Amino acid sequence: MTATLADELLARAADPAAYRRWAEQVVQVGYCERPVRLVGQVEQANAETGEVCTTYASEDEPDGVTLKACGNRRASRCQPCSEIYRRDAWHLVAAGLRGGKGVPAGVATHPRLFVTFTAPSFGPIHSRRERGGTVRPCHPRNPTARCQHGRPTGCWRRHEADDPCLGEPICLDCFDYEAAVMWNALAPALWRRTTIYLRRALARAAGLTPAELARVVQVSYAKVAEYQRRGVVHFHALIRLDAAGSGAGEPVEPPPPEFTVEVLEHAVREAAGRVAVRWPGVATAAQWGDQLDIRRITASEGPEDLCAEVVARWSRPTSPNTRPRARRRSARSTGASWAPTSSTWT
Repeated sequence: MTATLADELLARAADPAAYRRWAEQVVQVGYCERPVRLVGQVEQANAETGEVCTTYASEDEPDGVTLKACGNRRASRCQPCSEIYRRDAWHLVAAGLRGGKGVPAGVATHPRLFVTFTAPSFGPIHSRRERGGTVRPCHPRNPTARCQHGRPTGCWRRHEADDPCLGEPICLDCFDYEAAVMWNALAPALWRRTTIYLRRALARAAGLTPAELARVVQVSYAKVAEYQRRGVVHFHALIRLDAAGSGAGEPVEPPPPEFTVEVLEHAVREAAGRVAVRWPGVATAAQWGDQLDIRRITASEGPEDLCAEVVARWSRPTSPNTRPRARRRSARSTGASWAPTSSTWT
């Protein structure tokens, strides 16, 4: 700390009025760790006389600046702002599952799925495996077996949850780093194409063309991306079927009765198994891994735990056991919403 900065801090603390105003600003920005410091003034003109007068100036504030919250959603950058962001997103996702915030409660009866799309394997990695509360060996293989690089093909260790080697390849030379990097680069395009394949699969199941399907039903979803320990992303998606034209100022209506949760689940599996994205000039294509986890959300299932799980993974590391209180709650303020397949929750 420089002598000049120390003098300024001491001078502020010695002035009760300046200190109170500074403390008010800190509270107003939600204790943001990296507030934006604005300089300027607000002027108003009298419509009758044309007289212009200054109603607010940042130079009158402590330090001569106006503080504004950074609004960053990453806890590593600003924990208070990321917590506000997480709470806002929680309520928006919950509204898409059970109603509220202008969404009718009837959405709780719509076909809904919680789907996890994973990346394929790029080589064996150290992992922690549990079954029935017992930690299993990492990769039990023949202890004498060796890969082409002369290293063991398995690992018999029972890793702790904080073991730093978790996610690392068992053999650094066997792991396909180039394919992993390319998969991460193509993952957004793979998700976009998956939404297209999903609509096509639903259309085939109903005996319709994609254009005819768009006039009958729409797919709404909230999607999050999460990095795994091995350095590749996977996606969690809450998928809901609505009648065509729902949202965007219109009532959210249920889809026709033939579009059941079973039909939606079959379409998701078909789309995930067929979709692929090719990299120009490369023979291989990016596809989803074999582990496709699909959970049906029933009308009697409360969305609290599910929403907390998704949002905690999306916005910041936090405990999923606490229901957050609402603060700002508009989609504009958080950037999150239940969107049709033309856009994503990012």
